[in-house]
Amino acid sequence: MSAPNIRVLIVDHGGELRNDLIRQLEINKNILVVGQAVHREQAASLVKKMAPQLLVLTLGAPDRENVETIETIMATCAIPIMVMRYYADAQWDAEYITRGALAVVSNPGESAQATKALHRQVEMLVGVKVIRHIQGLRNHADAPVKSAPVDIAANDLHQPWPYVLAIACSTGGPQALSKLLQALPAAFPCPIIIAQHIADGFAKSMVEWLDSVTELNVQLALENDLLRAGSVYILPPEHHLVVKKHHRLAAIARKASDVYHPSCNLLLESVAEVYRDKAVGLIMTGMGSDGCRGIEAIYQQGGKTLAQDEVTSVVFGMNKFAIDKNVIHKILPLEKLAGALIAMARHGQAEGKLP
Repeated sequence: MSAPNIRVLIVDHGGELRNDLIRQLEINKNILVVGQAVHREQAASLVKKMAPQLLVLTLGAPDRENVETIETIMATCAIPIMVMRYYADAQWDAEYITRGALAVVSNPGESAQATKALHRQVEMLVGVKVIRHIQGLRNHADAPVKSAPVDIAANDLHQPWPYVLAIACSTGGPQALSKLLQALPAAFPCPIIIAQHIADGFAKSMVEWLDSVTELNVQLALENDLLRAGSVYILPPEHHLVVKKHHRLAAIARKASDVYHPSCNLLLESVAEVYRDKAVGLIMTGMGSDGCRGIEAIYQQGGKTLAQDEVTSVVFGMNKFAIDKNVIHKILPLEKLAGALIAMARHGQAEGKLP
């Protein structure tokens, strides 16, 4: 029998070692828990000594120490990190992600279905490219000053938008989105709608964090919201949202069989249908293929399509599927995406220019 090839280190911040979790992981003969740590210094030492491919940080309560553990690991011996919460409060989730964790999940329980889902999550995260020294949140003093919301009647209704931007992303997306949105000006003349795969209950925290690092107005997307230029709409995972006529958002109930929450495909397809050649689709870092069908719809309707390149992607998955399907007009590194979007807005989408 071949030896397990997925080596996992558990770091326990819950006050007790998670023996049940170890047994649950090792039901999969391809997974081996190579060590356990109870504080960040020990975790960093074991990462170097045991060479695990994934660190599972188990949390018994929300605490600043959890954030510091992730910071220490990512600054000294970067490794894919999955945070597993044994509590319901999601208020720290955004900070875990921005400090470098790839995923935050609630304790899934020990049912056969939950165990299978846990194994799948581990298999997806192992081997994901991560970088050292993940940049944390800006200090409150450094947060951009928000401009007053632009009047809808003066700006949105009387002056047509250059385009509507729909973004699809998954693993690595929050960090990439923060860099992209920081680089866009408060006066960006287009609405931005984002489908980022996230766990239930996490969207509000992510909205608050992204709103703190950009001059744009970031908000949680809701049923019947009216799109506005200079506003960013983050879709919640509890249901899907699409764009309908009159620039309004509409909710679609989530099915038990839905793999991705929220659906990138449904959002992008609706933007393609409503805005046609005034639609711009951007597909960024992420696992799986969600968003590829939607990006293709925008491409076929005469809109413009962009993709984040492989080098700057944490996971070159969703964007690779779209690129391989030949439905992307321009492939750009993360640091050049904002400049391209600004130039497209300046030139006017109708001119069909892609810098």
